[in-house]
Order: sequence, then structure tokens, then C-alpha cells
Amino acid sequence: LLSKKINFPYTVLLVLFWLILVPLSKLEILSFIDDFRLTPDVLFFVLLPILLFEASYNINYKSIIKDWKAISWLAVISLIISTFIISWVMYLIFAAFWFQIPFLVLLLFWSLISATDPVAVLSIFKSIWAPRRLALIFEWESLFNDWTAVALFLVILWIILEWKDINSMVFLWWFWSFLSMLVWWIIFWWILWTLFSKILWYIRNNEQSEITITMLSAHITFISASLITHFIPILPISWVIATVVSWIVIWNYGRYKITPRVEAHMNKFWEYFAFLANSIVFILMWLTLSYVDINFSIFIWPIIIAIIVVWIARAISVYSFIWVLNYFFKKDQIPLNWQHLLSWWSLRWALALMMVLMVPWVWEPWYEKILLFQETVNWNYPFSIKDFLLVLTIWSIMFTLFIKATSISYFMRRMKVDKLHDIEELEYEEWKILANIKVLEKLDVLHKKIYLTNIEYWELKMKYEKRLKRAVDKIKVILQENEDGVLKLISR
Repeated sequence: LLSKKINFPYTVLLVLFWLILVPLSKLEILSFIDDFRLTPDVLFFVLLPILLFEASYNINYKSIIKDWKAISWLAVISLIISTFIISWVMYLIFAAFWFQIPFLVLLLFWSLISATDPVAVLSIFKSIWAPRRLALIFEWESLFNDWTAVALFLVILWIILEWKDINSMVFLWWFWSFLSMLVWWIIFWWILWTLFSKILWYIRNNEQSEITITMLSAHITFISASLITHFIPILPISWVIATVVSWIVIWNYGRYKITPRVEAHMNKFWEYFAFLANSIVFILMWLTLSYVDINFSIFIWPIIIAIIVVWIARAISVYSFIWVLNYFFKKDQIPLNWQHLLSWWSLRWALALMMVLMVPWVWEPWYEKILLFQETVNWNYPFSIKDFLLVLTIWSIMFTLFIKATSISYFMRRMKVDKLHDIEELEYEEWKILANIKVLEKLDVLHKKIYLTNIEYWELKMKYEKRLKRAVDKIKVILQENEDGVLKLISR
């Protein structure tokens, strides 16, 4: 309620709420708050499928055709190339400040921080106006770079865990695993979720069953992908993209098999359920992190370096790759002000923190291998690799939430990105005319039924007649300004 009232991102308000919860949990009467812990299993197998499913919700696969070049370059090629280049730059900068951080650790950090969050992007896009094509580029790039980042992160984490037994064959195996996670799932999951659409056809006119099937599809996809990757190592599957594709297939192919009256309920159900899951993840995750015993003062310079490098690297990858695309593909030009937003507004939080939690901690399986890697690379710091990654990730997320998320609407206004195009402005004024006419008709009905006094009636009538006149005058101006292209404008 507050976020809507003050037009402020609710994810940022949740962080502020966490800042209040943490000291309150230290009080004896509220100590029960400590009992709520978010485990990696709950995150990955219960809540993450919901967030991924809703993030890809209501996406028309045809919308990706026009901008597939920009999306694939930003989400896959740019991410992979920049990961290795920027990790090397960070390695040199850290060394200049007397932080001898192994290159593989920085590679791991950059792969996880590269995962932009589609849920956060979409939640803010819903509160501010943005061009549809820009919103789609943001949305698709966020979803696709998640699967690339997760696949890259898992491969690098495996390399660190198996560092003692590393050899050329192992490197080839990891390279195959990365490609498999990016590619192999396409045919398999497309067929699987076409079958799910068939199931929806056979249970028509049953609201609870149809909605339940969509929820089951999200979790079954996620868990099945994990099981196949675990028990059939030669065919590892990206559970992130498998879940996203499952909904895209169901929504584009199976939606026609969903009962029309159920479809409206399903939209509201998933919108609310994702909001609920998002809020639970956010609060419980930050409560869990509040009990990590880390001295943040020794991380001041690494935090500053990480934030600046992440920001600059994103800008370089966006401007350079889109410049190449604009040069070779003239028809699909991406405006410069859109590039500014793409480079600045790369929000991170949920998936990045989830990936950090995948790094083994004390008493967790494989923790001995992390210790062995630390000994091998002469890790002599008073904190573990996971603590280092956790601190840099937390502060990178805090920067994106408190600086980037809160400033995006300002930048959109400054760059006039939120300005309506001619046809959009025409439609906007047209709907204002229709709405005011309906209000005036309703006022006449209420006045005849004596629900309004004469004074109230005439005050409201004059108010909405003025609004109607302003809308009519505005639409006349738009048509006059586009006198040469009126027919073209109307036909559009």
C-alpha cells in the first residue's frame, strides 16, 4: 500500500522492513523471529520455480523474433565474454589494492552477479510507463541471461570443487556441461510441456485442476531438470530455463486449451502468488543473512571496487554490443536513450543470493573441497570464500536496489523515454473521451434517481465536461500536427 501511495519500489521497502526486523529480533519477546530460516532447498525447490514461472508469465514467443539479436548478444555472448574479461580486470585491480583474490573466485562472483532479476524489473515496470519493446528487451534479456549466468556459475563452482583433480579431460567435460545446459533442453522440454498442454485440454471446465496443473508444471519442470542433471550427468539441463520455457510453451500453446473463465482467475492467481513468494524470499533471505558473522569494515575497498566495476562493465557490454547490432542491422535500431537505461538499470537480488547459497558452507557437503581449494591457492584471509562472495553480492544488490531501482523513473522522464508516441497519445486521449462520456452518463442516472443533490450534480458535471473538452481539444491538436499523415496514423 505504501509503495503504491508514494510510487516507490516495494522491493526496496522490504529491505527497509528487514532493517527494522533485525534489531527487533534481538529482543526477548520477539526472539521467535530467529526460528524462521530460509534453506537452499526451500529456496530452490519451492519458491524459485514460482518466481521464474511468473517472470515468464504472459510472454508471447513471437515478441522475441524482432529483437532476438540484441537479446541473445546481451544475455549470452556479451555475458560470457565480459565474465572472463571483467574478472581479469577485477583481479588486477584487487591486486593493486593488496587483495590477492584468486581469478577463479572473481570469475565465480562475476558469473553470479551477472544474473539480472526479471521479477524486480517487471515489478517496477508495472508501476511506471515504459515502451512495450523496451520492456520486452529488458524482460527477455533478464530471463535469458539468468540461464547463462547459472550455467556458467555451476561450471566454475565445479572447477573449484574439483581443483585438486583437474586435467584437460575434466575441462572438456565441463565445457560440454555448459553447452548442454544452454542447448540440450530445447527439444526435450518443448515436447514435455506440449504434453502438459494436452493434459489441460482433457480437464477443461475445472478451475482448481487447471490452475493446479500450471503450478505443478513449474515445480515438476524444475525438480525433474535437477534430477536428470544429477542422475544422468552426460545430459545436464538448466533448470532455470527449463522452468521459463515450460510456462512460455504452456501460455502460447496451452492457453487456448484453458477454459476462458479460468484464464482470468489464473492471471490473478499467479500475479498474487508471485508477489507473496517474492516477499517471503526477500524478508527471510535477509533475515538469514543478518546472522552471518562478518566484519564488514575490512571489505570497504573490495565493495567499492566491485560496485564500480560491475556498473562500468555493464555499460561497456551494452553500448559496444548494441553499437555493433545497430551498425549491421539498420531496421532493428535500439535508440541511444534506451541503451542508457539498459546499461544503468540491471537489477540484481534473488537469483544472485541463491547462487551464493550454493557455495558449500561449514557442515555442508563438499565444504572440505572448498577448504582444500583455499589451501591450494594460499587463501590467508580471516574469512572464507563464501563470506567474501556473500559480502560483495549483498552490497552490489543494495546498490542496485537503493540507487538504481529508485532512480529509474527519474531517468526515464529526463530521457523522455516515457513520452507517448503519436499513436499512443491518440489512443490515450480517445480513451479519456470515452471514459468522461461514461462518467457524465452515470451522473445523469444518479441525478435522476436523486442519489446526488443539484449542487453535487452540477459541480461534478462541470468538472467532467471540462475534462472531456480538454481531451477533445488535445485530440484535435494531435490530428492537426499530423495533418499529412492522419490517414497513416489512423490506419496504424
